[in-house]
Amino acid sequence: MVPIRILTIATAAALAAPNSLAAQDQEQLIANRAKKLESRFLEKADWFTDYDQARAEASKTGKMIFAYFGRSYAP
Repeated sequence: MVPIRILTIATAAALAAPNSLAAQDQEQLIANRAKKLESRFLEKADWFTDYDQARAEASKTGKMIFAYFGRSYAP
């Protein structure tokens, strides 16, 4: 059975510091996420960035979900 792939890049730093990130930090997290989404391994299959969409597709096709979790604040 081929799994449905879902990509979730968590920005835990942004969640852990409520409203305390400067706009510059927020922009850096967004840039890091965009760079990760351009990774070559992500071109090998179709990925969903929306969990609900992935669940709906998995239910429709009977496939399992394969999730990739990362952190955009990592060096």
